[in-house]
Formats: sequence, structure tokens, C-alpha cells
Amino acid sequence: MGPGGTLAKYAALGHRVAFVTATDGGAGRLGAERPTTDAGRAELRAVRRAETRAAAVALGAESLGFFGWDDGKLAELDVLDVEEAIAAVIRRERPDVVLTFHGSGISYHPDHRVITLAVMGAVHGAARPRWYRSMSVNDLAPHRVSKLYAYVPRADAPYWRDWPREIYAAPDDEITTIVDTQATADVKWAAIEKHASQQSGPPFRALWTAGAFREECFVRLRPESPVGATKETDLLDGVDDFDR
Repeated sequence: MGPGGTLAKYAALGHRVAFVTATDGGAGRLGAERPTTDAGRAELRAVRRAETRAAAVALGAESLGFFGWDDGKLAELDVLDVEEAIAAVIRRERPDVVLTFHGSGISYHPDHRVITLAVMGAVHGAARPRWYRSMSVNDLAPHRVSKLYAYVPRADAPYWRDWPREIYAAPDDEITTIVDTQATADVKWAAIEKHASQQSGPPFRALWTAGAFREECFVRLRPESPVGATKETDLLDGVDDFDR
């Protein structure tokens, strides 16, 4: 629903694109209703996993699996445990570029905000030996991510003005990178359609028809972009120039 067009773009160009899902989706909707029984929530979790895998296929991305944490309850976990789990993924998969939520969580969702904090810590710690208390993480070779980005909606884009939920949309001077996703806008919509259980949620179809998927915006968190710098158009630009 966020950077899907960007993921599809780089996958189509032949880059390996992969992601991990943090929570189990058990607090969401199954159609128009939120399940209230253990059996209903178990069904929802299974449906959400299948939908996520199907969306990954549509995007040309690879699902690395699910941490399986309780949906809506990440703030109850030790954020250092969350960070270690993400750092282990970074050390195993060794990405050049990592994407995460904007620090606001975009919709101010606490799960999103915890993930952002943990990813920022993990990108730092994954590059350094003996950084973590868990031997399962420390036994993995350190890896330095070249670039870290946060996806964010654009404040001056007209299609966000009537969005039914409160979101954080970044002003132009915060956005460092704008990726042209015109060629993969329909692919992004096809991936969103795989989440059939969520079609009673926010009206993503309206965004698609309004042209919102033709570009995607990011804030570069690592290395920080100099004030006044020309906006990037490629997340991989200069990757080989940054110290790993």
C-alpha cells in the first residue's frame, strides 16, 4: 500500500527485492467485520499470510516470512528484541538499501512507529560486531547497509486531502527522493487487490484512479541528505560510493 510501485520497479529491473512482515494481522478485518473469537482471528491470520504472499508474487518481490508478533501490540514488546530480530534479517540477507515506515508511522499506528525505531537501530547495529546480547545474531557476520529510506506520502499531492483517516504527509522540504513509478502503478494496484479481506478498509482504489501510484516519495535517513540537495530519483543512486 506504500512503496509497492517502487518494489515492483526494482524487481522488474532485475534487482532482488525482499521484505519481512512483522505482525500476524490478527487485529484487522475479515471482510467488513473484525473477528471477535479465537477461531475467527486464527482464520484472519491465515488469510492475511496467504494474501501477503500473493501480493509479493504480484510485485515480483520475495516474502522472507513473518515474525508473527501480535497485531497492534508491538509497543508491549521490548524494542531491543524487535531490533535484534530485524538485525538478524539484515545480516543474513545483506541488503544494499532498506526501506521502512516514516517516523510518524504515517497513520500514527504504534506498530509502525516501533518498527521504524527498531529498523533504525538495527541498521546501525547490524554493521558492528558484538553489538547484540543474542548469540544467534552475533554469530552472523556484520553487514553495513548503504542507504536507509522511510516511505512517506507527499503533503502537496491533492489525492490525500480527502483521505478518510488522519495521516502524516511530508512537506516538500522533508522529502529527499521521488521515484517515478508510472510503469508499475497498475502492478501496485494488482498487489493491493490480493488483500481481498481488507477491501472494506481505506479506499486505495480511489488513490489508484486518481494517479497517486505514479510516484512514490521517501526521506533518506542514512546517509542524511544535505539541506538543499537536489532530490534523488533512484534509491540505488550512489550505493557503490557509500562506505559499507
